[in-house]
Amino acid sequence: MPTFTARDGTALAYREGGEGEPLVVLPGGPMRAGAYLGDLGGPDAHRRLIVPDLRGTGESAVPSDPVTYRCDRLVDDVEALRVHLGLDRMDLLAHSAGGSLAVLYAARFPERVGRLALITAGPRAPARRTVRPAARTPS
Repeated sequence: MPTFTARDGTALAYREGGEGEPLVVLPGGPMRAGAYLGDLGGPDAHRRLIVPDLRGTGESAVPSDPVTYRCDRLVDDVEALRVHLGLDRMDLLAHSAGGSLAVLYAARFPERVGRLALITAGPRAPARRTVRPAARTPS
Protein backbone atom coordinates (compact mmCIF):
# COMPACT_ATOMS: atom_id res chain seq x y z
CA MET A 1 0.00 0.00 0.00
CA PRO A 2 1.53 3.37 -0.95
CA THR A 3 2.18 5.93 1.78
CA PHE A 4 2.87 9.63 2.16
CA THR A 5 3.94 11.76 5.09
CA ALA A 6 1.60 14.23 6.79
CA ARG A 7 2.79 17.67 7.82
CA ASP A 8 3.33 16.44 11.41
CA GLY A 9 5.39 13.45 10.22
CA THR A 10 2.66 10.79 10.55
CA ALA A 11 2.89 8.10 7.84
CA LEU A 12 -0.45 7.79 6.05
CA ALA A 13 -1.47 5.03 3.66
CA TYR A 14 -3.82 5.00 0.70
CA ARG A 15 -4.92 2.51 -1.90
CA GLU A 16 -5.37 3.03 -5.61
CA GLY A 17 -7.44 1.20 -8.15
CA GLY A 18 -8.78 1.77 -11.62
CA GLU A 19 -7.65 3.99 -14.43
CA GLY A 20 -8.52 7.45 -15.59
CA GLU A 21 -8.90 10.81 -13.95
CA PRO A 22 -8.19 10.65 -10.19
CA LEU A 23 -11.06 10.62 -7.71
CA VAL A 24 -10.07 10.97 -4.05
CA VAL A 25 -12.56 9.12 -1.84
CA LEU A 26 -12.77 10.10 1.84
CA PRO A 27 -14.16 7.31 4.02
CA GLY A 28 -16.69 7.81 6.78
CA GLY A 29 -17.01 5.98 10.00
CA PRO A 30 -15.79 8.16 11.62
CA MET A 31 -12.29 6.80 12.02
CA ARG A 32 -12.88 3.83 9.79
CA ALA A 33 -10.31 2.55 7.31
CA GLY A 34 -11.27 3.01 3.67
CA ALA A 35 -11.29 -0.71 2.83
CA TYR A 36 -15.03 -1.00 3.61
CA LEU A 37 -15.76 1.07 0.49
CA GLY A 38 -14.43 -1.63 -1.83
CA ASP A 39 -14.52 -0.41 -5.44
CA LEU A 40 -17.69 1.64 -4.80
CA GLY A 41 -19.62 -0.46 -7.26
CA GLY A 42 -17.70 0.33 -10.38
CA PRO A 43 -16.42 3.88 -10.84
CA ASP A 44 -12.92 2.41 -10.99
CA ALA A 45 -13.79 1.34 -14.55
CA HIS A 46 -13.52 5.01 -15.54
CA ARG A 47 -11.68 6.74 -12.69
CA ARG A 48 -8.51 6.16 -10.71
CA LEU A 49 -9.83 5.77 -7.15
CA ILE A 50 -7.55 6.98 -4.37
CA VAL A 51 -8.81 5.99 -0.93
CA PRO A 52 -6.77 7.10 2.09
CA ASP A 53 -6.77 5.37 5.45
CA LEU A 54 -7.21 8.32 7.78
CA ARG A 55 -4.64 8.65 10.55
CA GLY A 56 -4.85 5.85 13.11
CA THR A 57 -6.95 3.60 10.83
CA GLY A 58 -6.08 0.72 8.52
CA GLU A 59 -2.47 0.87 7.37
CA SER A 60 -1.92 4.47 8.51
CA ALA A 61 0.15 5.21 11.59
CA VAL A 62 -1.23 6.38 14.91
CA PRO A 63 -0.23 10.03 15.42
CA SER A 64 1.82 11.06 18.43
CA ASP A 65 -0.66 13.82 19.29
CA PRO A 66 -4.30 12.71 19.64
CA VAL A 67 -5.48 16.29 19.00
CA THR A 68 -4.63 15.69 15.32
CA TYR A 69 -7.63 13.34 15.03
CA ARG A 70 -9.89 16.42 14.94
CA CYS A 71 -11.68 16.82 11.64
CA ASP A 72 -10.31 20.32 11.06
CA ARG A 73 -6.77 18.95 11.50
CA LEU A 74 -7.40 16.09 9.03
CA VAL A 75 -7.80 18.74 6.32
CA ASP A 76 -4.00 19.07 6.35
CA ASP A 77 -3.74 15.33 5.60
CA VAL A 78 -6.00 15.66 2.56
CA GLU A 79 -3.89 18.57 1.32
CA ALA A 80 -0.69 16.55 1.90
CA LEU A 81 -2.20 13.71 -0.16
CA ARG A 82 -3.02 16.12 -3.02
CA VAL A 83 0.53 17.46 -2.99
CA HIS A 84 1.96 13.92 -2.82
CA LEU A 85 -0.12 12.90 -5.84
CA GLY A 86 1.05 15.96 -7.78
CA LEU A 87 -2.48 17.18 -8.50
CA ASP A 88 -3.31 20.85 -9.05
CA ARG A 89 -7.00 20.15 -8.42
CA MET A 90 -8.83 17.02 -7.39
CA ASP A 91 -12.33 15.66 -7.42
CA LEU A 92 -13.53 14.54 -3.98
CA LEU A 93 -16.16 11.96 -3.10
CA ALA A 94 -16.92 11.65 0.60
CA HIS A 95 -19.04 9.11 2.43
CA SER A 96 -20.82 9.60 5.75
CA ALA A 97 -18.56 11.34 8.30
CA GLY A 98 -16.03 11.92 5.52
CA GLY A 99 -18.46 14.61 4.34
CA SER A 100 -17.44 16.92 7.17
CA LEU A 101 -13.80 16.52 6.21
CA ALA A 102 -14.55 17.13 2.53
CA VAL A 103 -16.56 20.29 3.26
CA LEU A 104 -13.84 21.65 5.53
CA TYR A 105 -11.22 20.90 2.86
CA ALA A 106 -13.28 22.60 0.14
CA ALA A 107 -13.81 25.64 2.38
CA ARG A 108 -10.08 25.99 3.11
CA PHE A 109 -8.83 25.10 -0.38
CA PRO A 110 -11.63 25.93 -2.86
CA GLU A 111 -9.15 26.41 -5.69
CA ARG A 112 -7.95 22.80 -5.23
CA VAL A 113 -11.38 21.13 -5.61
CA GLY A 114 -12.79 20.30 -9.04
CA ARG A 115 -15.95 18.44 -8.08
CA LEU A 116 -17.36 17.53 -4.70
CA ALA A 117 -19.81 14.67 -4.09
CA LEU A 118 -21.19 14.00 -0.61
CA ILE A 119 -22.77 10.56 -0.17
CA THR A 120 -25.05 10.09 2.87
CA ALA A 121 -23.11 12.83 4.59
CA GLY A 122 -24.12 14.99 7.51
CA PRO A 123 -21.47 17.71 7.41
CA ARG A 124 -21.61 19.28 10.85
CA ALA A 125 -17.99 20.24 11.50
CA PRO A 126 -17.83 23.59 9.70
CA ALA A 127 -19.30 26.64 11.46
CA ARG A 128 -20.88 25.28 14.60
CA ARG A 129 -22.10 28.21 16.62
CA THR A 130 -24.36 28.74 19.55
CA VAL A 131 -27.44 30.77 18.78
CA ARG A 132 -28.46 32.91 21.71
CA PRO A 133 -32.02 34.12 22.11
CA ALA A 134 -32.55 37.84 21.61
CA ALA A 135 -32.72 39.92 24.76
CA ARG A 136 -36.25 40.76 25.82
CA THR A 137 -37.17 44.37 26.02
CA PRO A 138 -39.65 45.52 28.64
CA SER A 139 -43.14 46.22 27.25
